[in-house]
Amino acid sequence: MRSTEKTYEIVIAYVKKMIMNRDLLVGEKLPPEREIAEHLQVSRNSVREAIRIMDMTGIISSQQGSGNYITCDFQKSMVETMSMMFAMDKITPNHISQVRRALEIQAFSMAVKYATEEEIIQIETYVNELDAADDDDEHNAQLDKNIHYTLAKLSRNVLIIDILEALSAVVDIFIRNMRTEILNTEERKGGLNECHYRLVDALRERDVNKGIDAMNLHFDMIDAVLKEEKL
Repeated sequence: MRSTEKTYEIVIAYVKKMIMNRDLLVGEKLPPEREIAEHLQVSRNSVREAIRIMDMTGIISSQQGSGNYITCDFQKSMVETMSMMFAMDKITPNHISQVRRALEIQAFSMAVKYATEEEIIQIETYVNELDAADDDDEHNAQLDKNIHYTLAKLSRNVLIIDILEALSAVVDIFIRNMRTEILNTEERKGGLNECHYRLVDALRERDVNKGIDAMNLHFDMIDAVLKEEKL
């Protein structure tokens, strides 16, 4: 056996090399633990530790009784990292809003190039549903999430999508009342949805500047609520 301090790193490096060489693709199954241990001349415990770490970071998914599969679900690790940062007071709701503003503006700038009419109609449907919705805070919050997630998807940029989804998950885990506080009056809900309508119009017109103006107005309103409610 190799006498290194962190033998599991050998296993992680081996799997990483296989992925980079395209010997392992997303959805494919890792070799059995015993086979990896024998090939690398490391202990089975080192292989198990490497698998545990890769599962936590989203590289693989361990399925009981079936094996370990390549997933590359890095959003999972981002959620865990951001959640820990929030729990340790390293990030705040204002930080989340600032990053969301920057990324959603970029997402919109890309969406005007790629969005199909069907996708624009999907966002418009969510906007119309939110406009007509009653005082069900959870339902309104979900519709708001749907609008922003769909817009992120239109960027066609996996990294933007994953980061925004991770930020959304942190909001849901730690500050569940943020969305409901922002949408808890007709005035606020109406103001934010007016921004949503402007975003839909800007998408149809392929007008980047109009969309950025609407997005900035949207996040100005959110930041005002965060300050008012001390969220």
